[in-house]
Formats: sequence, C-alpha cells, structure tokens
Amino acid sequence: MYKLILSTVILLFFLVIDNFYGSLTYNISNEITKFLQIQFEYGKETGIFEYTLLIFSTAGDAECTNILTILIWIKAQNKIQIFKLITMNAIAAAFGNLIKMVMTQPRPFYLDPQIKLDFCYTGYGDPSGHSLRSFVFYAILIETIVLKKYNNQENTTLLESEKQMQDCEEISNSELYKQIYQNQYISYSKYKMFIAIFAFLIGIGRLYFGVHFLNQIIIGWVIGGYIIYIYYYCGLEKIIEKAFRNSLLLNPYRYLKILLISFIVFTLAFLLYFERHYEQSLIDIKQQWKQNILKQPHCTSGGGYNPKNKFETHDISGFSILFFPCYLLAFYSKQQILLKIESDQILTQIGQNIQYLLTYIFVYWIKSFEKRTTSKLGGTSETKRLLCKIFFAQFHYIEISILFLMIIPLGLRLVKSFCKRQQFSRISQIDQQETEMV
Repeated sequence: MYKLILSTVILLFFLVIDNFYGSLTYNISNEITKFLQIQFEYGKETGIFEYTLLIFSTAGDAECTNILTILIWIKAQNKIQIFKLITMNAIAAAFGNLIKMVMTQPRPFYLDPQIKLDFCYTGYGDPSGHSLRSFVFYAILIETIVLKKYNNQENTTLLESEKQMQDCEEISNSELYKQIYQNQYISYSKYKMFIAIFAFLIGIGRLYFGVHFLNQIIIGWVIGGYIIYIYYYCGLEKIIEKAFRNSLLLNPYRYLKILLISFIVFTLAFLLYFERHYEQSLIDIKQQWKQNILKQPHCTSGGGYNPKNKFETHDISGFSILFFPCYLLAFYSKQQILLKIESDQILTQIGQNIQYLLTYIFVYWIKSFEKRTTSKLGGTSETKRLLCKIFFAQFHYIEISILFLMIIPLGLRLVKSFCKRQQFSRISQIDQQETEMV
C-alpha cells in the first residue's frame, strides 16, 4: 500500500508543478516546434525526419493500437493477458482524458496561429494522450510478445491459480526472459530501453506536428509511468486478472460490478465536464482559442472541427472507452459458460455464432439511427447531443466486442476451411491424373 501512496503523491506533485508552471514552457516549446518544422520541410513529407516521426505518431493513434490488439487477440491462447492489455489501454485513455479536463491547458495552435498543422485535434492538450497511452500500451504489448505470455494456457479454476501463486515464488519478467532466451546478447533491460525510445519518439512527433506543448508530452510520460508502476508493483495486474477469472468461473454476472464502478467513475467525470464548461474564467479564454483554431486550414476544411462543440466534448467522449472491457468480458464469459454447459460442441458453436451474428446486426441497425436520433432529441442543445453520442458509443464498443469474439474468428475459420478444401481438391486432381497415367 505504501508504494501506491508514495507513487500517487509523486504524481500529484508533478501535476501541481505542471498546473502552475507548465505555461512557462509554452513559448520555448512553440519556438522548438516552429524551428523543427522549418528545418525538416514540414508538410511535404519528403524528409526522413518528418516521415519517421509521422510513423511513430501514427503508432500512437487509437486506430493503430486497436488493430494491433485485434491481431494479438486472434493469435493469443491466453485471453486473460490480452484482456489485461485492453483494460490498461482503456484505463490509460480514460485517465488521460480526465486529467485533461482538470488541467484545461490549450494546444500550441490554440495560442499561436503560425504553428503549421498536418491534422487537426480538438479538446484540451494536457497531458498528451499519445504519450500516455502509447507508453502503457506498448510496454504491456512488448512484454506480452517478448515473454510469450500470449501462449500461456488459461488456468481451469481460480482456486488452482491461487494455490499455484501461493506454492511457488512469483517469477519476475527479467527471470522469465532469461529462461526463454538463454545465452541471448539482448537483455531484458535493453527491451525496456527500446520501449523508452519508442515512447520518446512518439512524444517528439507530437511536438513536431504542433499538437502538444513539451510539458504536456512530459506529463504524459509521467502519468504513463505511474500507471505502469501501479500495474506491475502495486497489484493492479493481479486485481484485473482476478476480476477476469471471477467473472468466468465463480459468478458470470460479476462483470456487472465492474460495469457499475465504471459508470460511477464516468458520472464523476461528467460532472467535471459540466463544471469546466460553465466555469466563467475559461469561457473568454476558450473563445480566443476558437478564433485561432479557425485560422488553421486543416481544422476548417475537412478537419472535422465544429466551432459549436465544447472543448470538453472530445475529452468526455474519449472517457467512455472505460466501458469497453466490461462489454468484452460480458460476451467472453457468456461464451465460455455456453461451451461448458453444452455437450455438443458443434451445435454450441453454431448456436453461438448465430446469436452473436444477430446481436451484431441488431447493434449495427441501432447505430444507423444515430444521426437521426441525435438531430431529433439533441436539437440545438449540445449537452443533449453529447449524451446521444455517448449512448451510441456504447453500441460501438459492443460491436467491437462481438467483432473480437465472433466475426473475425468465424471469418478466419471460413478462410482456413476454404483453403483446406482447395488443397484437398488439388491433391485429389493430382491423384486422379496419376491414376489415369498408370
């Protein structure tokens, strides 16, 4: 417990320093950004420097991390490890958006129209979500891949798992690496250094592209390091794993508690959203920011920026990702229960696939009413429109959960079955030709 308290106090210290003195770095940070943009042919994407930073910046995008998560989920035998990765990514994203609404700091181009943009971002800027999320996501992802934790079979019972943890000493990641890669030149410490360099380049990319100040990138690294620390050294990893196993093996509806906790946290964040929006000291400042945003061509022409949207809208919308692990766990636990109850596995799989497919179609159908419902119920009230957006975002996460558990695995099975049939057909043709020749 003292580790958690001490690390939290250190994080709060950095956040307080950043809140009161972070603005002192704005001018220096913008000068660095403009210098780099001039030196390395910003916007032409011909220089190696810019192209490299664009790759690393894209690696921190939610779309990129989502694709990597889907790929490793399909490959993994140990779904618990991937569930931990998904949960920590959601926690990092939600926590970052919450801190943004607390700090209420601008992005560089909100203050300086001379900052050139290649893409437009809205919402508050502190901390950098890319620096924070990528630090957490890639640290756990690389650990999962390098230490081959995705191949470990899931334990059949929770009691057996707890007994094993009590009977034998827990092996550290460093020791596990030595067991897997004996006589290797590259040590586990060098892999940690690779993660640090990777996160550093993502952060520098955000500075170069003019969407974050230097202090926002640094505080993103600090928060990411804090989340990783409590995950590995304060028991958060074991808590997530235990919640996963409890939902699967003891009570299939245990995930409802996790959903309730997520809803309470989201409600508190939503109250902060209202407080920030109506805070008088911020209203005039945000109007000045909007004037500078409208001077950016990439924000006004196809950039997706709407002057009517509140600055907090982007951040509170991103906070709703906290519900995604709950939906994924709910569908996965139901899938495992059906596999245990039914004796005929083929009928179970067929029934399951039909059920998931119908649910997917229903969710897709519900999502088709988003624009119409938002326009009708929301009207001119942005708060009502935001509530509609958050409501339909839940169906988006349900859709992704079904995609993870049924659509993609079913598609892969059909492709493999087709390939096997083609291979069998070719072998049959060859055998027939040989028979005719004889």
